[in-house]
Amino acid sequence: MQAWHEQGLCGVLEMIADEDSDSSTSWTPWLACASLAVVRWLNSLHGSLYPHLVLSNEDSDSSTSWTPWLACASLAVVRWLNSLHGSLYPHLVLSNEDMISEFTSIRNWKKSEICAFAWHPHTPKCAIALKDNSVKIFSGKSEIVSNLKHRLQQCVSALAWKHHSASVLAVACKTCILIWRVDPSSLSTRPAASAAQVLAYQGHGPVTSLAWDPKGGLLASASPSDTAMLIWDVAKGACTVLRRFGGGGVSHLRWSPDGERLFAATPSQMFRVWETQTWQCERWTQLNGRCQAACWSPDGRMLLFATENEPIIYSLKFNKESTTDLIGGSKAAIVCADLSEIAYDQEDEVIKIGGLVQDMALNETGERLAVSFKPNEKNDNLSSLVALFNVGQMQLLELIPIGFVQGEPGNILQMFSFEPTFNEGALLTMVWEDGKVTYVPLFFLSSHDLEQQQNNYLHSIPDQFPQQQN
Repeated sequence: MQAWHEQGLCGVLEMIADEDSDSSTSWTPWLACASLAVVRWLNSLHGSLYPHLVLSNEDSDSSTSWTPWLACASLAVVRWLNSLHGSLYPHLVLSNEDMISEFTSIRNWKKSEICAFAWHPHTPKCAIALKDNSVKIFSGKSEIVSNLKHRLQQCVSALAWKHHSASVLAVACKTCILIWRVDPSSLSTRPAASAAQVLAYQGHGPVTSLAWDPKGGLLASASPSDTAMLIWDVAKGACTVLRRFGGGGVSHLRWSPDGERLFAATPSQMFRVWETQTWQCERWTQLNGRCQAACWSPDGRMLLFATENEPIIYSLKFNKESTTDLIGGSKAAIVCADLSEIAYDQEDEVIKIGGLVQDMALNETGERLAVSFKPNEKNDNLSSLVALFNVGQMQLLELIPIGFVQGEPGNILQMFSFEPTFNEGALLTMVWEDGKVTYVPLFFLSSHDLEQQQNNYLHSIPDQFPQQQN
């Protein structure tokens, strides 16, 4: 109102155009700039037709009689467009913190002591983001714990280690992405802020998902408030904007292990899969709610996903090389597991398990799948439980339930993942609301090791019998 009284309509529109607050959408300043240009053009046109109207008058201000009407009309249009956009995509009216809590992989981001967690893909080392906006790095080969802090490191929602590098860590923040380079041989526990590279793009925030290219130095970033997905050339500090209208933003990213495809979920009933050579995409629509969780098979040819409103895991198969289209994916998803709630007796106690999927993850060999569930009013145990499946891929993908892991009563599971370098089966890592991190080893022989043992045994059989002498 102060800008209106002091500067009139142009002042208000200039203030909106220059505004950079959390409550304004990324396109509002552009609309304000366009309205400001129209108002200035009309003012100049009106003044050229009627020069006396630009003369000063002690009894009147410089604005014409129709300016307030135009201001009211412009304000009504802005408000109507805001309400329309907000009704189509309700998440756009959320605060940064609420948006992160809605779309991050952490179950309850606001209450959790740990805000993000990531294993290094090649060495037993992990990064943990805490509630105080610090990031700590723990290594199994050293007792030194690095503590990363930066003034822009706020509202951390995701962490991602670069492949084929021991020191590069990407941190998703409220207004930017920080690229830390932490020397693993350094004895310093507090790297300088100058060790962090800042990647920022107007309107791209809060960043809720990151994914490194398994083959090189590209980094993909996503924000539910931005319809563009950014592909960063980190070495140059520049990005390529991949924008597709529809979906209301980009919420989750998953780069396939072979580097050929990039999965991008949206806050709406649709997701896209991009091929990474020419950056063309194909979309899958008419989902029952937005995509809640997704993961790739180790060879990059199978995508598992679940939606927010169905207790079902779907699969999409992709050809290694497609001759009919660039993406090479199945046109329709196949149901591979029904996770509807079931009950069974165990030691005079009824255990209920199943329901809507919260998150899921495959281990490095693709032979164990872990799934967590959304809690409901009738079953609070789901908030501390993870179901385990054996994954068979003989002819069709087959998920065989093999058990579940349950935490301490009253403690809520925030997130989980598999440690990628564990070579005796699978190591499930579970992050809890009180800040504890627990490990559950799943010992088994991988199909590769089992096949190798069988081959060695078959080759040793002739040596166990006497050979016929001629």
